Amino acid sequence: MKHFDLENNDKITTGFKTPEDYFEQFEAKMMQQIAGEQPVEKEVKVVSLFYRKQVWMSSIAALLLVAIAIPVYFNMANETNLDASTIESYLAQQSVGTTELTKHLTDEDILALESTLGASTSERDEIEAYLSETENLDYILNE
Repeated sequence: MKHFDLENNDKITTGFKTPEDYFEQFEAKMMQQIAGEQPVEKEVKVVSLFYRKQVWMSSIAALLLVAIAIPVYFNMANETNLDASTIESYLAQQSVGTTELTKHLTDEDILALESTLGASTSERDEIEAYLSETENLDYILNE
């Protein structure tokens, strides 16, 4: 590289030169090149609109399937079928008293029990008379 001194040498050349009459002839040369060139056809990628709809429809269907399946799964997991012997053995082991059981009985349950036991009005009167004569009535009721 050449050594140059800015204090003594004022002119620095850039090394680039434009050809003579370049800017006057530029427009004419450019119009000739454009007119002479054939347009190049590019291959265009075609994306179907139905494909986008198909993606949205399948994602919505999957979301609905999950939204329905989760509650159904948890409801089925919580359901258990217990038979009467299992419930009786559980109550016997836990020593659940009659007062705790009667708290959970409704009027319909009590009427259903009375009908299944088959206690008629005459039997009810006999049971009531027996209980009134019994000295250990408090023990029987609190048992």
